[in-house]
Amino acid sequence: MNITAYYKLIQTGLLSAYRDRSMLITDLLIATGVPFFIQFAIWSFVYHGGTAETLPQYTLKETYLYYVSVLALNRLNNTYDLIFRVSTNVHEGQLEGIFIKPISYFKYNLFIFLGESILYYVPILIIAAFVMISGSIGPGVIGFIILSLINLLFCFLLGFLMSLSTFWLTRPDMTLSFQAILANVIGGTLLPLSYWPEFLQPLMRYNPFRLLISGPAEFLLRPSSELLIELLSLYAAWFLIMLAACKIAFKFASNRYSGVGG
Repeated sequence: MNITAYYKLIQTGLLSAYRDRSMLITDLLIATGVPFFIQFAIWSFVYHGGTAETLPQYTLKETYLYYVSVLALNRLNNTYDLIFRVSTNVHEGQLEGIFIKPISYFKYNLFIFLGESILYYVPILIIAAFVMISGSIGPGVIGFIILSLINLLFCFLLGFLMSLSTFWLTRPDMTLSFQAILANVIGGTLLPLSYWPEFLQPLMRYNPFRLLISGPAEFLLRPSSELLIELLSLYAAWFLIMLAACKIAFKFASNRYSGVGG
């Protein structure tokens, strides 16, 4: 498979996202903007209510930046289309035609996923530009951009692993709901890591969804070598775990699959 073919797959993913403009506008403006204004209202009330001194880590301005960052990351690292596409391939008997292509099913989905993510990466660049214009050029912004790029591969691997559950399920709804709930709760979209009770800190700190959502935002606000080493170590450990899990699960899924022709 040559580079041109990979580029064509990326282009296919990009065009599929671009041509569905209503969904694109809904995702970028409504699905991201409305939750931010809700958070804006909540935290303005909390801080202006005289309890700001009891809140750890972030000032009100930093809290706003945290939420606009995690909401953008949450939308960028969304595997809904990936899970739904794999489910459709399985339940409509389309895999025979895909398996004979000169590219693995894993790479086929990877490059389409990367293409679909390009337009959703624009808000990440806008946030980084805003922080730099505000005079905060430094390791936080650079790390935020780099970690967000690493997230694309990491998110695909996690999403592909979850999508393999559709080989055993009649519909993908449970997997899609499960992914959304985990991203919102333990990913850090609901609350920053430091705001959770002490007994939940290990779960919140070491789960893979933190790496997708709140990890880059934490580094943007509080860049440090210790946090960078922690995040990169978790990326490496979870990457190896999920890659092995994908290979094992796909082997069992392929044995389970049966279609009616290519």
